[in-house]
Amino acid sequence: MPLIINIIGIGRASGKTSLVEFLINRLRQRHYRVSTVKHISQAFNTVHKDTWRHLDAGALTVVAATPNELISIKKIQDPSLEATLDAVPKEVDIIIVEGFKRSKYPKVIASQTIKDAETLMNDVTAAFAISGSVAEKVHEKSIRGIPILNPDKLFTKVEEMIIQSIVKGLPGLNCGKCGTNSCKEFARTLLRRKNSIDQCIPIQETRVILKVNDEQVYLSPFPATLIKNVVLGMIGDLKGVDKDIPQKISLEIKED
Repeated sequence: MPLIINIIGIGRASGKTSLVEFLINRLRQRHYRVSTVKHISQAFNTVHKDTWRHLDAGALTVVAATPNELISIKKIQDPSLEATLDAVPKEVDIIIVEGFKRSKYPKVIASQTIKDAETLMNDVTAAFAISGSVAEKVHEKSIRGIPILNPDKLFTKVEEMIIQSIVKGLPGLNCGKCGTNSCKEFARTLLRRKNSIDQCIPIQETRVILKVNDEQVYLSPFPATLIKNVVLGMIGDLKGVDKDIPQKISLEIKED
């Protein structure tokens, strides 16, 4: 799953788009794969074009092919960010979202003034940085504990977050079987396309997959074997359970 961050601001002059452009350029220089999502408050201006005529006639989706682009337009009423993200290819390292300030994802506040930044801070959650032209105008290092970062420092922060998002999907055992000293170092090699996830031996050897709140917890051989034997032993004599070793078992615990 790629890292997802939001760039938010007040009005068109906040510098959101400039900050998104800067991050895209720097990330691509490091060969990161980047996708973006932009929230537009009004309907996309396709009126009187052939694509609009297709939509107006009732097509749910219109895909337009140009010599240099493939453009997809889907009719959907007030799409949520989650619905929008479902349309974005996941084979990327980061998705930068411009807008959608109500989202649950980490946010960068783009601002020209401290006043605008504070206004947004009163209205959003999960802000991890303040950036944009305000970083060049003020001497403060933070506002209410949120650091003010110039674009270069923001890029460094975002790059570290990308690495951490990859590490989160690795076993975290730091076993060295991949040929690196730690899962974090292995994540860096993956992002540089110098390695493959197939080199992670614990992932390849995993026979017991444990997920807690949909997050996989990687197990070393002893707890994996213990959990497997205990669970199979418990369900082995239950009525309606096939006597063959099951390939998949799901357990959901609901709160009282």
